[in-house]
Amino acid sequence: MAIMAVIVSANATDEQSVFERFAVSSDGVDAITQALLKLKGSLLDEAIVLTTCARTEIYVQAQEFHRTVEILGEIVSLELQVSQTEFQRLARVHYAVGAAEHLYRVACGLESRIVGESEILAQVKGAHEKATAVGLSGPVLNRLFREAIEVGKWTRSETTLGSGSTSVGSAGVKIMLSNLEGIEVPKVAVVGTGVLASEVARILYDSGADVTIVARDEAKGATLATSMEARWVPISDLVEVLANVDGAIFATSSPVYLLGVSNYIKVRSVREKGTPLVVVDLSLPRDVAPELSQEEQLTVTDLDGVNTLIERSMNVRFEAVAEVEQKIKSYLDRFPSISASKEISPVIASLYSRAENIRVEELKEFFQHHLEIDTKLMDDIDRLTDHIVKRFLHTPATQLKKVVNGAQSSHIVEDVKTLFGL
Repeated sequence: MAIMAVIVSANATDEQSVFERFAVSSDGVDAITQALLKLKGSLLDEAIVLTTCARTEIYVQAQEFHRTVEILGEIVSLELQVSQTEFQRLARVHYAVGAAEHLYRVACGLESRIVGESEILAQVKGAHEKATAVGLSGPVLNRLFREAIEVGKWTRSETTLGSGSTSVGSAGVKIMLSNLEGIEVPKVAVVGTGVLASEVARILYDSGADVTIVARDEAKGATLATSMEARWVPISDLVEVLANVDGAIFATSSPVYLLGVSNYIKVRSVREKGTPLVVVDLSLPRDVAPELSQEEQLTVTDLDGVNTLIERSMNVRFEAVAEVEQKIKSYLDRFPSISASKEISPVIASLYSRAENIRVEELKEFFQHHLEIDTKLMDDIDRLTDHIVKRFLHTPATQLKKVVNGAQSSHIVEDVKTLFGL
């Protein structure tokens, strides 16, 4: 028996629409989990399902390698609605230490589309908790996932792998707030209601900014605003909005400038004299006319400026990759004891059981020959011998757990069985 992982994921070169094919809904995760529960005790002993927007991964403590891969392939391809041929093309299988190394890299963010992204660690925790709650995880995968979470936390706290802004939305907000640093509660308009605009609005709101949503579509604008206690105004009121905010982030698909020279002049004329306006344009094509970057009371950052910040952040992150990989290696050195724990634990339990049976048998015979002993003394002798046995076995049991490793584990297990007649 050994740990293995079956991974189906999109490649980094795939388009976003392709990535979405690998996202399993919560109902889908439940369906996979139920299918795995039916296999518990026959084909596998433990399993944990980990899903993200671009991958589906199943970690198992398998009893049979090839048959397990075949069955997991059927389960996953059915849920993802891909053919077995496509599944075989896309799937990767990691075995033993390879499965552990992959999980550690996932938990640290090394396998993410954006290296070092932080959401994955919470997803790893959630997958472990869900499997534990339904009784699908067990001692081997519990320890494996605990160590993966531990190395993931270390990566976040002790390295720069997760530092800086690596998405367009977060980088745009960082630029905006750094320009408004002296304002306690900055007023920021978000122009747009798409995925990027929604991300920006949420980050701004979570940062404590006073957010106004500016949009053409009333339903979308009002819905987005309501989700974060912001307010919505129609795009026709853009000049009035810009006259009363500290900054604005544009993220639309408009084919024309939403802030051109003519309407900026109107904005400038109604703004308090000398009050600067900070603008970040995340749109392509641009929402803000390039020539406005020359205006004295207007600070404009376009997508090129945002991408420069992202590139700097990524360089800082990449510098930490080698450090994280070295940490993962130190954890992998402990992997053999994880994989062997499934074998050694029952042996240790049998050792204790064997010793207890001998103790009980000997006490029974002893008491039959010493009927004059009162009940209190019998209880004292019972407690004393129980204490002696447990204390004597504690050291060998502890040492067995420490020394069992990799190729030697099977030999140690067999030697202990032979020595103690287990």
